[in-house]
Amino acid sequence: MKIVIAGGGDVGVKIAEKLIYENHDVTILEKDPQLIRTLQSKLDAMIISGDATNINALIEANILNADSFIAVTNNDSENLLACNIVKKCCKKNISITCKIDSYFQYFNEEYISPKDFGIETIIKPLEITVAKIMELMNNPNVFEIMNYADNMAQLVGVKVKRNFKFRGIPISEISSKDNIFSKVRLVAIQREGKLIVPNGQDVIYPKDKLYLVGKTDIVKKIVEKHFSSPMNLKNIIIVGGTKHAIELSKALNNSKKNITIIEEDKFRCKKLSFLLDNVLIMNGSATDSHLMDEVSIEDSCVISMSDNDEYNILSAFTAKKYGASKTMCMVKNSFIVNLINNLDPIDTVFSPHALTIGEILKHTRKTDLFSVSPFTEIDAETIGINVTQNSPILNIPIKDITFPEKSIIGVIIRESSVIIPTGDDIIKLGDKVIVFLLPESIYEVEKMFSNPRFGGRR
Repeated sequence: MKIVIAGGGDVGVKIAEKLIYENHDVTILEKDPQLIRTLQSKLDAMIISGDATNINALIEANILNADSFIAVTNNDSENLLACNIVKKCCKKNISITCKIDSYFQYFNEEYISPKDFGIETIIKPLEITVAKIMELMNNPNVFEIMNYADNMAQLVGVKVKRNFKFRGIPISEISSKDNIFSKVRLVAIQREGKLIVPNGQDVIYPKDKLYLVGKTDIVKKIVEKHFSSPMNLKNIIIVGGTKHAIELSKALNNSKKNITIIEEDKFRCKKLSFLLDNVLIMNGSATDSHLMDEVSIEDSCVISMSDNDEYNILSAFTAKKYGASKTMCMVKNSFIVNLINNLDPIDTVFSPHALTIGEILKHTRKTDLFSVSPFTEIDAETIGINVTQNSPILNIPIKDITFPEKSIIGVIIRESSVIIPTGDDIIKLGDKVIVFLLPESIYEVEKMFSNPRFGGRR
């Protein structure tokens, strides 16, 4: 496909990298000269210098022949106007995706909607991020969680504790010692910064991070039995009075938890006090020992979500030092994520950018996807694929399919059943298949499910 991306920031770059890897023809429209130089040295894509709201710049980016337009600049107004121009000037049925941070500033169900701007798919990073945080808070013993097919199946990330009873035992033997492990699929192990797509001979060690997928109630049972610690999160401490903090506080309003926001800017503190009821606003730094002595840190979940990644990391370290039960850290810079994902004081890392990218890719790729979920801590993702009659792997035993390396089928969802597949299982028409994969295998997996010329050994 020919895809034009407006905005060469972190989100635009990551989307471009993934689409280029999948052999799409990508053009990026960016107006910042310094960013343009970085993009030209980093990406195998056409980089156009210009404003996405300028019709001449859009034409230079070959928008008239594009199959898809993705607006992900950091300015909502520019994204909206660019999408509107593209819809009006393009004759063909172009797919238009738009990222909007302040959705309700522009849209009202009664008077105006995204369709009025020609937008086919609207992406709301703020709403997506708050929903993710709420889910992680409701499942405090996991550092990652993804749900599929109306919550029938679930993937979780858990950390192996020192007293894990099956440490050092080959994975193939664990199921015989505890049958519950046969009902889930271990799709990945993260160990000391390295990612392993495991086989039966791999073993599990303390401090490993495991990614397990299966039927939701079974996943919850295995977490409770082998990977949980008693945790009472009656206090929620939010570091940074950002728009994310405001929306999260509103979402938590009926949770019967004590909510505190720590904000360094005293003028913003005053604004927060007008906007939020039943929330304690504290002016100061979350790395200040004197202020932390005043905070009810015990039995607390500390969520660091300022606009400064480094401050978020330091405040999470400080919170854990003062006895926080759980620390959650928002990080936007993907390079920093790779550096901190094994640091013990930070229990969970989440990225608005990764969540946004997943939503956009779900609507951009050709395959019949119902889910795209990039991970925050690892360069991998899961995709949920609706199996159609176009797939050449229908009704073939999985053991006879040449599956791409560094990818693994997690579960097959068939009607109301969640199947942990063996080599003798087959993929049927109408199945939903959850696949865990690394970037280098995405293109091959998509071909397998959508290209009639690609399939398994007959």
